[in-house]
Amino acid sequence: MIKIILASHNVSKLAEFRSLARGYPVNILGLQDICFQQDIEETGRTFDENALIKAQAVHRVVNDVVMADDSGLCVDVLDGAPGIMSARYGGLGKGDDDKNAQLLATLEQLGDVDRAASFHCSLAVMFPDGSREIFHGTCCGTIASEPRGTNGFGYDPVFIPKGEERTLAEMSEEEKHALSHRGEAVRAFLSSFCSDAADDEGSRTFERSGPSHK
Repeated sequence: MIKIILASHNVSKLAEFRSLARGYPVNILGLQDICFQQDIEETGRTFDENALIKAQAVHRVVNDVVMADDSGLCVDVLDGAPGIMSARYGGLGKGDDDKNAQLLATLEQLGDVDRAASFHCSLAVMFPDGSREIFHGTCCGTIASEPRGTNGFGYDPVFIPKGEERTLAEMSEEEKHALSHRGEAVRAFLSSFCSDAADDEGSRTFERSGPSHK
């Protein structure tokens, strides 16, 4: 099994990544597993920049493959908000229910508007040799009129994927993973990475050739 560090303290996110990685020869550890307690300040202006900031911060102290995602919900009528502020929407310390309630209240105040939205994921990966790659995933849909479902986390109860009538929180884990932005990005990375690892005849260094992707 290949060890990969997920640069996150979020146990729900770690569980989701481990579920997405089923079937791949990888063992994903969270920051609590490596006793990394530092809070990483996300100062980037884009999902890509914030994902790289987190991956690089952890990569400085470990000699393993490190991945970090920055994901968010972008609502068209709100000019892409909450966007990179999705985790801090409404202020620090707000729970998922509070953030969903604020989003729905904001849209309600706007009246009969297009509720189109999309989830975006940037997955930054740092390799032991210092090279890096970024993988992307997108899930388009609409914002529901009220929260529905108890599965998932974050904005899942208010997001209806395109072509569906259910929210992500009303779907099974397998159904959500097949559609989600994070699922798309993680599969793109692991499919490429595990193929490269097999070509390296079991080497655990996995040094990359060619230029890094910024």
